Amino acid sequence: MKKLILLSLLTISLFSTQTFAQSKAEDIFKTYRFGLFMGPTFNSLKPTSSSIDNYNVEKVKGNVGFSFGITADYNINERYTMYSGLGLDWRGGTLNTYHDETAIKSEYVRSASILYKQQYLTIPFGLKMVATKFDKVKIFAQTGFDLAFLLSQKGDYTIVKGDSAKTSETKTKVKLSGYANGVPINLGWTLGVGGEYDLNGSNAVVFSILYRNGFVDATSPKTNKSGYKFSDGNIRSNTIALRIGYFF
Repeated sequence: MKKLILLSLLTISLFSTQTFAQSKAEDIFKTYRFGLFMGPTFNSLKPTSSSIDNYNVEKVKGNVGFSFGITADYNINERYTMYSGLGLDWRGGTLNTYHDETAIKSEYVRSASILYKQQYLTIPFGLKMVATKFDKVKIFAQTGFDLAFLLSQKGDYTIVKGDSAKTSETKTKVKLSGYANGVPINLGWTLGVGGEYDLNGSNAVVFSILYRNGFVDATSPKTNKSGYKFSDGNIRSNTIALRIGYFF
């Protein structure tokens, strides 16, 4: 009889522990969510001034890139969610800069046309706010910041050197280090809207459109090697991103 009572108590204890652990796990996954995202990006490099140090600077065209990574959500309540994550972004654009033909230092160029293709490791941080919810769909807005570390930079360039012969040099699909240097760390602000479709209470599909505006200079051509230096002022990296994601 005692054995039966002990066995019953042990069974009840194990069942209660399992139920509590399952309930605790469900609460954790309701509070914290992890997912994957990917999608195309439409990028441009925009000068904040049309002239600097006797150089005229102009944006020529943008380029199409790609982004993917992981995202992590912390649900504050039903309306507000803090998010972060880790991603890889391909950005860039084309810039032209040309000197006004006054005296040029020997280490500087007369003109440069650069196609930047930049790859960044990005760490976002921000807030998502649910605007409305119906059935299994949530519509939300989001805003935040992202810190980006330049991993690699390739592209094309055409340079007219500052020598008396006005020597021209063109290269395609090369590493731009030394010819058109980029700033190693970039900071930007994002604003976007999106929708989330709940699949089964735990998993969800997400689609969003984001606009990113860079805060800091994205290029540093004055640090190029001698003979390839030029000025382009303060260049901001801008992006429109389309993203599709899946939460586990």
